[in-house]
Amino acid sequence: MTGRTLLSPRRRDTNGVWFFFYHDMRADERRAFQDQLDAFEQLGEIVSLETAIGLAGKPVDGRYICLTFDDGCRGMFEHGLPILADRSLPAAFFVVSGWIDAGRTNTLSWSDCRTLVRSGMTIGSHTAAHRRLALLSDADVSEELGLSKLRIQAELSVPCVHFACPWGQPTIDFKPNRDVELARAAGYRSFFTTMSRRANDEPSSLLWPRVRMEPGWSGSDLSWAFSR
Repeated sequence: MTGRTLLSPRRRDTNGVWFFFYHDMRADERRAFQDQLDAFEQLGEIVSLETAIGLAGKPVDGRYICLTFDDGCRGMFEHGLPILADRSLPAAFFVVSGWIDAGRTNTLSWSDCRTLVRSGMTIGSHTAAHRRLALLSDADVSEELGLSKLRIQAELSVPCVHFACPWGQPTIDFKPNRDVELARAAGYRSFFTTMSRRANDEPSSLLWPRVRMEPGWSGSDLSWAFSR
């Protein structure tokens, strides 16, 4: 697969900042993931989470792509990180602190997370227990946000200032007005969702949209993602 199977870089209707989110990766998806990265780099620039946030919501000429990975899946660490590191590409990993502490199968360890930090990756929170925030009380949401942030910072000795909401759909999975403000009060500077669109418009509070991506997707699938 080459960038020619996607959208022409001359088309301006896809300019802007794109946050893509993945979950796990299998060994047999490594080649397809590398092809995706080739296509992304032909279409635009892959940037860090901080850089993308700084650009999003502003008029930009070109495409800026930020890669994020939810749940702290070990397959993405084993198969995705070597590819990213070999290309010196940044990404953000949103981890569930309680899953790490429980030593769940196919979940990153704290040692893995420290390796990610040393590799230049950003570590953010995906809550303490991956509960649906919309169903929780104010106090329980604050606990999910606060415990995860403190645990990540204690283990990794780096600030944890970015948050990705489990499932991530407004009203269904989180209460936009309440939960975004609770995240702000907890010290987060972003609240990532799964609202499927590019981040061209000025966000409401800390909210940012993200478009789903799978490491094994081909050119036609990527074209769909860029049409959001």
